[in-house]
Amino acid sequence: MREGIPLRALLLLVALVLSACVSREVRDAGAWLSEREALFRAHPDWSVSGRLALSDGDRGGSLSMRWQAQGDSHLITLGTLVGGRQWRLSFDADSAILEGSDVGRLVGPEPDPLVEAAIGWPIPVSDLAWWVRGLVPPERAREIRYADDGTLASAEAAPWSLVFERYSDYASTVLPSRIEAESGDYRVRMVLRNWSLGVYP
Repeated sequence: MREGIPLRALLLLVALVLSACVSREVRDAGAWLSEREALFRAHPDWSVSGRLALSDGDRGGSLSMRWQAQGDSHLITLGTLVGGRQWRLSFDADSAILEGSDVGRLVGPEPDPLVEAAIGWPIPVSDLAWWVRGLVPPERAREIRYADDGTLASAEAAPWSLVFERYSDYASTVLPSRIEAESGDYRVRMVLRNWSLGVYP
């Protein structure tokens, strides 16, 4: 009877196979970024869900989030994890509307001032429309850094600094699954999942 493969060798083989499956191809710096730019040009309609954690150094909280986009038109639905409070922020290149608990209906030309008026401190929503896709705001990003595998690692978009902490594979590219942005005492953390490209449900 032929002798079987030693257990240690078998375990090593399995480990090597699994490592090959999860390893991301190493590319030149910025290659993934260029691919995502092309991806979203081809798919201007997209959606993603997840959680949003906010802090100003003294107070903070966590929210569920659903982000839906059709070209330049965005709809963000936020809700508290307890208490049932909800908000809807819709905006495009020309106007923004914020509706929901404790704010009634706020209207303005840009989303960021509406959010600041509602919660008392700023959230860079206009920039988040780029960051959530693993992109950087055009003509505002500085000190862009890439990870060893070529993915976007961090950038400065004054007054905010952002770090792309984690990516998830999606089709033939990668998309962010964890982002952190800071500006002084203000901090925004995003955990993203359920990416969908195309007309959202």
